Amino acid sequence: MKLKTTVGMFISACAIIGIVLFGLMKKEPYSTVAVMDSLWDKYDVQSTMIGDTEPVLDVSVYDEKDIIKVESYLKNNLSKEDLAHFKLVVYQYSENIWEFRENAQEKRKSVYK
Repeated sequence: MKLKTTVGMFISACAIIGIVLFGLMKKEPYSTVAVMDSLWDKYDVQSTMIGDTEPVLDVSVYDEKDIIKVESYLKNNLSKEDLAHFKLVVYQYSENIWEFRENAQEKRKSVYK
């Protein structure tokens, strides 16, 4: 009887450890790239970029209404260190290249004041 109880407890402990390890392995480690890539699944973005030469996270969206949502998402999901290091630049995409440039430049000017 004692052997059955011991074997049962061992099997239960192994199952619990297995479930916990599976849950930990499934969780993706934090990275700035992972947060930026997740935007593609959550919002209708046109492009994302992490600046190499200047600390900027640049996102263009198709719908102007998504700008605030994307900014909020990034502020909630990026680390405090990333938010202190990078400037967030989120603006509306336009097929008209001049309008697109103007949107991007206006947003950059407001962020870099």
